[in-house]
Amino acid sequence: MSDKVTIYDVAKAAGVAPSTVSRTFASPGRVSAQTARKVREAADSIGYHADAVDDGGWHGGGFGKGQVAVIVPDLDNPFFVAIARSVQDECSARGFGMVMCESREIVARERIVFDEVLPYVRGVLLVAPRMPDVMIRKCAQMCPLVVVNRDVRGVPNVVVDIADAVRQAVRCLAAMGHRRLTYVDGPATSWVGGVKWRAIADECAARGIVVRRSRPCAPTADGGGSFADDYLAHPTGAVIAYNDLMAVGFIAALRRRGVSCPEQVSVIGFDNDKIAALADPGLTSIHMPADALGSDAAAVLLSRLSGGDVPGSSVTVPARLVMRRSVGRPAHIMTRAA
Repeated sequence: MSDKVTIYDVAKAAGVAPSTVSRTFASPGRVSAQTARKVREAADSIGYHADAVDDGGWHGGGFGKGQVAVIVPDLDNPFFVAIARSVQDECSARGFGMVMCESREIVARERIVFDEVLPYVRGVLLVAPRMPDVMIRKCAQMCPLVVVNRDVRGVPNVVVDIADAVRQAVRCLAAMGHRRLTYVDGPATSWVGGVKWRAIADECAARGIVVRRSRPCAPTADGGGSFADDYLAHPTGAVIAYNDLMAVGFIAALRRRGVSCPEQVSVIGFDNDKIAALADPGLTSIHMPADALGSDAAAVLLSRLSGGDVPGSSVTVPARLVMRRSVGRPAHIMTRAA
């Protein structure tokens, strides 16, 4: 008789449908925070993916001895570059080299890049991967692997705890008098995008704020700008964007249409990149600690490569709200600028 724990066991323990268990781990934005917590607690209690995925005894060698790969979705995004730089510092301090790769936000390319770099490295850091969980687990069976900014059961990972920072952001908007909010979403394949949406939606519900979620947009300045006309058709007076690049692009697109921030719309981003401080107005942002993400993830991977202990669950680092000038009291209901 097999002792393997399945999602059906978790569903029974949590008192939910198996499909709810699947969504909890693969698409957290589609379940409530309370349900997700119940499912995760049930999974932990019965040992669902409690052990790290077996990498088949792979140890590397050849040209790749002493090197690790970092695969990021977009090298134009300063948040991912900051993570990679922190990884490189940690690797250099421990005598390892680093190879940098980019998937360009394409799931199939992400797997191709992984397969291409695999013969040359001893381990891989997947930063905000877009691949589904099952594919990531298959990659983890091929070499030592750590996932950054995404929680994949059974695979070592380092994630940001955004709950308190999101509560601060929504409470700030509520205190200023905002009663409606738009979340400008990132790519549909982003796990953390679902986490951000669920945290925002739950806090808005608790505060009596009406919130809507945009269509998926590219996580770039152009992607944020592309939503400007959609927003002006149904303005809410307050916006939280998937990341700072999108927030800045959104503000710039509104400015070209005669709408000013924060006088007519308050905007908050995620990441707290340098662009947030340089933006006009300065962008209020939820600080996602890229340095800590990179260094902690590298430490987990390099410890594993050196035969050390690996955490049995997610390593978490806290986010925090950084206030600047892009948030203000709501103006009268806007009409689209002529």
